[in-house]
Parts: sequence; structure tokens; C-alpha cells
Amino acid sequence: MALPLFRLLEDADGITPPGDLVWEGPHDKAAGAHEQRFEIAEGHVILTTWQGKLHSVIYQTPAEDDAGAARRNKKLFAHYGDGQAFNEILDNGFGKTYRRADMERFALWSYAMDYTTIGTMEFHAVMWG
Repeated sequence: MALPLFRLLEDADGITPPGDLVWEGPHDKAAGAHEQRFEIAEGHVILTTWQGKLHSVIYQTPAEDDAGAARRNKKLFAHYGDGQAFNEILDNGFGKTYRRADMERFALWSYAMDYTTIGTMEFHAVMWG
């Protein structure tokens, strides 16, 4: 089954729910941001909207093996890269942090849990600023 893909900065009202909504509420680190967690065939996906736009997508979709995780992340990075590469900037022993070549997007891959997050740097600054 194919993972649902989204367009960052898409209007929140235009997002098609990718599955059954299992939770929603305020983001715990970013004032004014809203999260929705959906159940999908591969696990869960969390969509975070802020200022009326989609700013972050978390794929909680552990693969069965390292090769499967690499294939999934390659597909996600290609889609959310919009023709630009994501470059690894940090490996902290729990996961890897990436920045898109134009520094407009970030990605986090927790290899301990095999979750992948893609988001805007504008939101990253609010969330971790």
C-alpha cells in the first residue's frame, strides 16, 4: 500500500483525511498549532497545521527491515524535496536530522522507532525556537 503524501503549506481546509482520525488537539511545543493523528494501513500519520497551513507530517510507519525503511525515506525525501536533496546534518545516535538544500524544509528520521518527520523550517523555528 502506498503512503499518503501531502503538500507542505497546503491550506488546512484542503487536506483530505488520509484515514480514520484517532486523536486531535493542540501541539505541545508550538502555540497555535493543531495536530491530527490518523490511522492508516501502515501505521499512523500525524498532520500539524499552523497559521491555516500544513507545516509538518510525521509518518509513524515502521518498516519491516532497514531496506524497507530506506525505500520509504527515499520516496518521502523525493516527494517533499520538490527536486532538491535533503542533506544529513546530524546523527545523534537515536536518529538523523536533514535539511533540504534550500534550507526551507527539515526532516527527522528516528531510526530507533523508525518514524520520519518532514516539515517547514518556519515551523521548526517556532517548535524548537
